[in-house]
Amino acid sequence: MKDQVKEIAGSYFISVTLINIAIFATGMLFRPEQTFGYEAFIWPLLFGLLTVIPTIIMYSKKELTVRQLLFRKAIQLLLDIVIVITAIFGGKEMNASTAAAAAGVSVSIIIVFVAVHVIEWLLARRTAKELTEELAAFQKRNSA
Repeated sequence: MKDQVKEIAGSYFISVTLINIAIFATGMLFRPEQTFGYEAFIWPLLFGLLTVIPTIIMYSKKELTVRQLLFRKAIQLLLDIVIVITAIFGGKEMNASTAAAAAGVSVSIIIVFVAVHVIEWLLARRTAKELTEELAAFQKRNSA
Protein backbone atom coordinates (compact mmCIF):
# COMPACT_ATOMS: atom_id res chain seq x y z
CA MET A 1 0.00 0.00 0.00
CA LYS A 2 2.85 2.37 0.88
CA ASP A 3 4.50 1.79 -2.52
CA GLN A 4 1.18 2.41 -4.27
CA VAL A 5 0.75 5.76 -2.49
CA LYS A 6 4.34 6.78 -3.38
CA GLU A 7 3.81 5.76 -7.00
CA ILE A 8 0.52 7.65 -7.28
CA ALA A 9 1.98 10.74 -5.56
CA GLY A 10 4.90 10.72 -7.97
CA SER A 11 2.53 10.43 -10.93
CA TYR A 12 0.41 13.25 -9.53
CA PHE A 13 3.26 15.73 -9.20
CA ILE A 14 4.73 14.85 -12.60
CA SER A 15 1.23 15.22 -14.10
CA VAL A 16 0.59 18.58 -12.46
CA THR A 17 3.88 19.96 -13.77
CA LEU A 18 3.16 18.76 -17.29
CA ILE A 19 -0.47 19.94 -17.07
CA ASN A 20 0.81 23.45 -16.30
CA ILE A 21 2.94 23.34 -19.43
CA ALA A 22 0.03 21.96 -21.48
CA ILE A 23 -2.35 24.65 -20.21
CA PHE A 24 0.18 27.31 -21.15
CA ALA A 25 0.72 25.83 -24.63
CA THR A 26 -2.95 25.26 -25.46
CA GLY A 27 -3.92 28.62 -23.98
CA MET A 28 -1.33 30.43 -26.09
CA LEU A 29 -2.53 28.53 -29.15
CA PHE A 30 -6.31 28.85 -28.76
CA ARG A 31 -6.86 31.92 -26.54
CA PRO A 32 -3.69 34.02 -26.27
CA GLU A 33 -5.65 37.15 -25.34
CA GLN A 34 -7.32 35.55 -22.30
CA THR A 35 -6.02 36.34 -18.82
CA PHE A 36 -6.77 34.60 -15.53
CA GLY A 37 -7.10 35.43 -11.88
CA TYR A 38 -5.57 33.56 -8.99
CA GLU A 39 -8.21 30.83 -9.21
CA ALA A 40 -6.43 29.56 -12.33
CA PHE A 41 -3.63 28.21 -10.14
CA ILE A 42 -5.94 25.58 -8.65
CA TRP A 43 -7.00 24.02 -11.98
CA PRO A 44 -3.79 22.08 -12.70
CA LEU A 45 -3.96 20.63 -9.18
CA LEU A 46 -7.58 19.58 -9.71
CA PHE A 47 -6.92 18.16 -13.17
CA GLY A 48 -3.98 16.20 -11.75
CA LEU A 49 -6.25 14.86 -9.02
CA LEU A 50 -8.98 13.96 -11.51
CA THR A 51 -6.52 12.08 -13.71
CA VAL A 52 -5.22 10.10 -10.72
CA ILE A 53 -8.70 8.62 -10.17
CA PRO A 54 -8.46 6.17 -13.12
CA THR A 55 -4.95 5.23 -11.94
CA ILE A 56 -6.31 4.32 -8.50
CA ILE A 57 -9.26 2.42 -9.96
CA MET A 58 -7.12 0.50 -12.45
CA TYR A 59 -4.29 -0.32 -10.00
CA SER A 60 -3.40 -3.99 -9.76
CA LYS A 61 -1.12 -5.74 -7.28
CA LYS A 62 -0.59 -8.71 -9.56
CA GLU A 63 1.94 -8.70 -12.37
CA LEU A 64 0.22 -7.88 -15.67
CA THR A 65 1.14 -9.12 -19.10
CA VAL A 66 2.23 -6.51 -21.62
CA ARG A 67 -1.13 -6.84 -23.38
CA GLN A 68 -3.07 -6.37 -20.12
CA LEU A 69 -0.91 -3.39 -19.17
CA LEU A 70 -1.37 -1.69 -22.54
CA PHE A 71 -5.13 -2.33 -22.40
CA ARG A 72 -5.35 -0.79 -18.92
CA LYS A 73 -3.26 2.21 -19.99
CA ALA A 74 -5.52 2.74 -23.03
CA ILE A 75 -8.60 2.69 -20.78
CA GLN A 76 -6.87 5.09 -18.36
CA LEU A 77 -6.07 7.47 -21.21
CA LEU A 78 -9.65 7.41 -22.48
CA LEU A 79 -10.98 8.00 -18.96
CA ASP A 80 -8.53 10.89 -18.48
CA ILE A 81 -9.71 12.49 -21.72
CA VAL A 82 -13.40 12.06 -20.85
CA ILE A 83 -12.93 13.37 -17.30
CA VAL A 84 -10.91 16.45 -18.25
CA ILE A 85 -12.98 17.35 -21.34
CA THR A 86 -16.15 17.02 -19.27
CA ALA A 87 -14.67 19.19 -16.49
CA ILE A 88 -13.61 21.89 -18.95
CA PHE A 89 -16.36 21.84 -21.56
CA GLY A 90 -19.29 20.16 -19.78
CA GLY A 91 -22.44 22.20 -20.10
CA LYS A 92 -21.01 24.50 -22.76
CA GLU A 93 -22.53 24.75 -26.20
CA MET A 94 -20.35 23.05 -28.79
CA ASN A 95 -19.38 25.13 -31.79
CA ALA A 96 -16.37 25.07 -34.13
CA SER A 97 -14.20 27.06 -31.73
CA THR A 98 -15.10 24.92 -28.72
CA ALA A 99 -14.62 21.70 -30.70
CA ALA A 100 -11.18 22.86 -31.85
CA ALA A 101 -10.23 23.74 -28.28
CA ALA A 102 -11.52 20.36 -27.04
CA ALA A 103 -9.45 18.60 -29.72
CA GLY A 104 -6.39 20.62 -28.67
CA VAL A 105 -6.96 19.74 -25.03
CA SER A 106 -7.38 16.07 -25.98
CA VAL A 107 -4.06 16.10 -27.83
CA SER A 108 -2.39 17.78 -24.85
CA ILE A 109 -3.86 15.12 -22.53
CA ILE A 110 -2.37 12.40 -24.73
CA ILE A 111 1.02 14.14 -24.76
CA VAL A 112 0.97 14.61 -20.97
CA PHE A 113 -0.13 10.98 -20.44
CA VAL A 114 2.69 9.64 -22.60
CA ALA A 115 5.25 12.02 -21.08
CA VAL A 116 4.28 11.05 -17.52
CA HIS A 117 4.72 7.37 -18.34
CA VAL A 118 8.04 7.94 -20.12
CA ILE A 119 9.36 9.96 -17.15
CA GLU A 120 8.18 7.27 -14.71
CA TRP A 121 9.83 4.59 -16.85
CA LEU A 122 13.12 6.54 -16.97
CA LEU A 123 13.07 7.00 -13.19
CA ALA A 124 12.34 3.30 -12.62
CA ARG A 125 15.08 2.34 -15.06
CA ARG A 126 17.58 4.55 -13.22
CA THR A 127 16.57 3.02 -9.89
CA ALA A 128 16.89 -0.50 -11.30
CA LYS A 129 20.34 0.31 -12.67
CA GLU A 130 21.49 1.67 -9.30
CA LEU A 131 20.15 -1.40 -7.49
CA THR A 132 21.86 -3.72 -9.99
CA GLU A 133 25.17 -1.90 -9.51
CA GLU A 134 24.82 -2.08 -5.72
CA LEU A 135 24.00 -5.78 -5.91
CA ALA A 136 27.03 -6.45 -8.14
CA ALA A 137 29.26 -4.54 -5.70
CA PHE A 138 27.76 -6.48 -2.78
CA GLN A 139 28.34 -9.79 -4.53
CA LYS A 140 31.91 -8.82 -5.39
CA ARG A 141 32.66 -7.87 -1.77
CA ASN A 142 31.18 -11.08 -0.40
CA SER A 143 32.69 -13.46 -2.94
CA ALA A 144 36.28 -12.40 -2.35
